Amino acid sequence: MNYRPEIDGLRSLGLLAVIFAHAGFAAFDGGYIGVDIFFVISGYLITKVILREYAEGRFSIGRFYARRVRRILPALFFVLICTIPFAWMWLLPDAYEQFSKSLMAATLSLSNIYFLRNTGYFSPETAEVPLIHTWSLGLEEQFYLLFPLLFLFRLKIRTIFSIVLALALGSLLLSEAGSRFFPVANYYLLPTRVWEILLGSICAFQVFGKDRRTSDVLAAAGLSLVILSIFLFDPSLNIPSLVALLPTGGTALILLFASQTSVVGRILALSPLVWLGRISFSAYLWHQPVFAFWRIRSPQPPSTIVMCGLIALVLLLSALSWYFVEQPFRGQRVRFAKLACAACALAVGLVGFGAWGDVKEGLPSRLPNNVREFVDRTTWNDNCLFQREDGIPALPSMECMFNIGSGRTIAVWGDSIGASISPALQEEFKRRNIGMVQLTHGFCAPILGVSVARDEGAANCEEFNRRALDYLAASNVETVILSASWVSFLAAPYMQIDSEVYANGAIPLQSIADNLRETVQRLEATGKQVVIVYPAPRFDKPVVDLMASRMLRGDPTPSFEFSKADFEANTGRAYQLLNSGLPQDVSKVLPEQLFCDPTSKGGCYFGLDGVAYIADRGHYTRAGAERIAAAVADELFGADGITGSIPLPLN
Repeated sequence: MNYRPEIDGLRSLGLLAVIFAHAGFAAFDGGYIGVDIFFVISGYLITKVILREYAEGRFSIGRFYARRVRRILPALFFVLICTIPFAWMWLLPDAYEQFSKSLMAATLSLSNIYFLRNTGYFSPETAEVPLIHTWSLGLEEQFYLLFPLLFLFRLKIRTIFSIVLALALGSLLLSEAGSRFFPVANYYLLPTRVWEILLGSICAFQVFGKDRRTSDVLAAAGLSLVILSIFLFDPSLNIPSLVALLPTGGTALILLFASQTSVVGRILALSPLVWLGRISFSAYLWHQPVFAFWRIRSPQPPSTIVMCGLIALVLLLSALSWYFVEQPFRGQRVRFAKLACAACALAVGLVGFGAWGDVKEGLPSRLPNNVREFVDRTTWNDNCLFQREDGIPALPSMECMFNIGSGRTIAVWGDSIGASISPALQEEFKRRNIGMVQLTHGFCAPILGVSVARDEGAANCEEFNRRALDYLAASNVETVILSASWVSFLAAPYMQIDSEVYANGAIPLQSIADNLRETVQRLEATGKQVVIVYPAPRFDKPVVDLMASRMLRGDPTPSFEFSKADFEANTGRAYQLLNSGLPQDVSKVLPEQLFCDPTSKGGCYFGLDGVAYIADRGHYTRAGAERIAAAVADELFGADGITGSIPLPLN
């Protein structure tokens, strides 16, 4: 097969798009489509090799698998092994347990299935997931396992092409439906992604046995489509879908019509681009662990200069692993029998090591005693927090009713933030011989007719809220406390308001405010008093991680300060919603009065003297929840000597 340097240049374009997107450069928000470019190229190159051997009567599925093993496993296993020491040193138990599971999944080519069940690809948390990018390798390896089977039955090439064409069309239509109804599964799984790889296969069928026609115009159109997609797409687009035909179709046009003599071919065949394309597999493997571990270790997001330095480090590591790992194994210098035995042994070792971290719940014994004890107590309560998989419970649920029968009852209605403060509220009310009912559902703010859309976690929200309000209206509950992760709620990519779906940026905030006001007024119309807990910030990094990392550096009683300016910027949109949507008589609990210095010079402390008030990025620890609960009690019953404010450090 004749070498085409412009294909390596095209690979480098996809690689740079992915790297710059994961580096956080806003101009490359659509850089994730670099993976779609890789899929088309892979389908093209692999199918060309298979077709040539098949036509010559020497196709061997064993030889095909051997080539894939040589191409993928040495570099993949090398990078996986290199990530382990940094995970061991820097990840706290929960994160290390998740890393261990992802290590097993990456080794077994199941990463896409694992991350489908555990992580949305575009959630902010994925920036600190070292192996999130291996989902695409898992998907490709599943394709490599199945695709050659088409050639085992000695069918005519024309028949095989018809099957490939039908599979590609069916997958494309399924992906369009998936983008609307199951976007997360649509993103990760082979049935809705395979059309992109098969598009490359179709290109290979088109040129097989023929003189390839070239066209400067069509090749330039293809390159334009790819570049425009990188800069115009953003994560709000549900990919794959029909819209993904723009970058994948552009890639196909380049594969079909570019040549070394065309303008596009000469551009893509420039030496720096070809070099990047040749190391692109190693660079793809290295970039996410390097970025993620830096973000994990650094208390602040990396600056542009730091990120440029990390990209340079990625390229250096990629060049070294390409030369010393990829190249020696891709040829015949290492006998396949030895390579297969070594790969099996490494796979067993990696899976075993991952299973150890999983079974031992993140191996907390790795940490010093004081850090381990801090992590153990820095948690948040999720009792009675219903999730989509629980279905719609009968409300109220008996196990979520506390101290009932005292004659007075207060309800907590909200999402996981409401769940995190509920135990402290329960104790606060029990001391006053007041019962409490907890009505909390994940991803579900207590607003009728408003829910996060296209997120499977929020699938039952609208029905849950309707049932919660029906119960509250008919009950003897005196007071309803509304609490939610307001900042995260408003940052959702899509919102459904009264059955209409809006993308973020086009969400009518006033419509949500109107629905919130209607919800509160319906509660008040049945004689309920309403108290609302205003938002605390949504932090970029888990507070437990920030404080634990300072303990690891030698500070036994760290604090976590957050500036007032950042507090206001972080919560500003949520405050706008609540201030415009709430009736004047609603009682309010304001976290800035509990955690912030009232003077203009002071900051906000969400961790103080070794005690964290937030566990992760937003959920209250027991200590933080007690501050909220005391403030709620002050609001309901008047000050009784218990203050919700925290002592601030002396300057």
